[in-house]
Amino acid sequence: MATERVPDEVLEALEAIGRGSTPGDLESETLEFKSARGGARRTRMALAEAAACLANGHGGAVVLGVDDDQSGAAAFSGTDLDDLEARRYIFETVTPGLTVGLAVHWHHEARLLVAHVPVGATVHGVAGRVTRRIGRSCLPLAPDEIAALHSERHGVDPSEARSSRTVEDLDPIAMEVARGELRRLGGERGRWAELPDAELCSTMGLASSDGGLYAAGEQLLCATGEEIIVYQHRRSAGGPPDATERIAMPVLPAFGRLLELVASRNPFEALLLPNGQQLQMHRYPPESMREAVANALVHRRLDIAEPVRVEHFDDALSVTSMGPFVSGVTEHNILSTTSRPRNRLLARAFRTLGLIEELGTGIARMYRSMLSLGKPPPTISGSAEAVRVQFDGGPAEPDFASFVAQLDGAQRDDVESLLVLRRLCGSGTVAPTQMAPVLQRSEMDAARVMQRMTAEAQPLIEPSQGRSKGPSTRYRLTPEAARGLGSAVRRSRRDTSEVEDTVAAHVNKHGRISNRVVRNLFGVGTPRASAILRELVDREVLERITDAPRGPSVAYGPGPRFDT
Repeated sequence: MATERVPDEVLEALEAIGRGSTPGDLESETLEFKSARGGARRTRMALAEAAACLANGHGGAVVLGVDDDQSGAAAFSGTDLDDLEARRYIFETVTPGLTVGLAVHWHHEARLLVAHVPVGATVHGVAGRVTRRIGRSCLPLAPDEIAALHSERHGVDPSEARSSRTVEDLDPIAMEVARGELRRLGGERGRWAELPDAELCSTMGLASSDGGLYAAGEQLLCATGEEIIVYQHRRSAGGPPDATERIAMPVLPAFGRLLELVASRNPFEALLLPNGQQLQMHRYPPESMREAVANALVHRRLDIAEPVRVEHFDDALSVTSMGPFVSGVTEHNILSTTSRPRNRLLARAFRTLGLIEELGTGIARMYRSMLSLGKPPPTISGSAEAVRVQFDGGPAEPDFASFVAQLDGAQRDDVESLLVLRRLCGSGTVAPTQMAPVLQRSEMDAARVMQRMTAEAQPLIEPSQGRSKGPSTRYRLTPEAARGLGSAVRRSRRDTSEVEDTVAAHVNKHGRISNRVVRNLFGVGTPRASAILRELVDREVLERITDAPRGPSVAYGPGPRFDT
């Protein structure tokens, strides 16, 4: 077992504990700490229960031999549990059997066991109890939740189940909406609009040859009497509602009705671009709203009679749908991971009707339409019961929106580039190590993104020091990009430590720095560059190394408190 690799997340957490952090504060959906208290049998059972819990979630690691209520070296209590015996016990105790990787890892002279738990191919339990890791807790699953997770793990599509309804039960309004969407698309699908009801449903895969509807067909095209969406508008979260509508229609007309309700309370400002075109800067971009509601309807649990809830305020809008994230998707990778629709047939029908784009593009589309206006991307969070998407209703950044609108198509549509630009508008420089969690990529992948941005025909960013590459290289806006972004660049908010790091990097490499160099590094004027240098001299980080009282020949080098 000693050859099993210890995950980076575990190593980083152990180092943080050694520096004084409490283990419980470092736990996550993929990391849990356990102490070896209560004897070998009890410890093995705790390890098996934690492994089953993680396997039912997103997998991860269990570290045995760490007290989660201690900090520093005192947290590493260690364990003498035999690794081979523990691995065998987990396999025999978890039902069905679960194979984990186990590594012995020594830290602060304490012997730890690190169990690497894969995502389960099925649902795992211990002594008849099934739990799933949500946040930092292992929560018990109800029977319906166990059934849903089992179907998901075995590739069963809930929307493909046979319904008790037939094509005789189709709602005429829903069918007319479907035909309208197909006519709008034109081509082969446009010709489908003229097919008889039964043939159209069969062609779209929503009905069998004998006229029986699948669950997706019933959801889209049949009235059930159940509320599909509940919409509420309030001026503010603390104010009374001024509009509430409970939409009990088939999903297809309900989708359109909800978009109408949002659009009626979604003001915009017109922005005239230099080329004469007019850009409408909505409080909530219609593209984002369309994708968010479509995703909520497509990915929700069909076996839970709870509607999609839309809470619309002047300064925020949220869309909540029942059911946790599907396996493999978390709020930390939803932008970068491949799409895994819970209801594949329902998603395919939405795609066929042109209501959503290809799988895997919806989240990026939501991000893009918000970022292109200089607004923050949506916040997407999940719990054991539901997934929630929230949008900021604050004002757009006109200079940012104008600049992005004039970029070429590839740059304008690149979500990763827009995220980097937005970050640099709030800070003078940024490194791939800082952008990695924002881009939801590894540090090396983030470095490649930023290197690519510097190699474009019209680069938007450049290294702040020389031509070095790698995750620690800092980047800044090019002078052309900074000028184009105008007031969107908030230079006054630059972090002091960030300024010092950039100056120190230059002095380390060149031995000296001047006012002109500072102006070029941060894109600031002479007074601001002088203030930066004066502050660093006052703090003894720098000291003057030339005799000139003023002018371009004044230079600064390492001071008594200069930290390389």
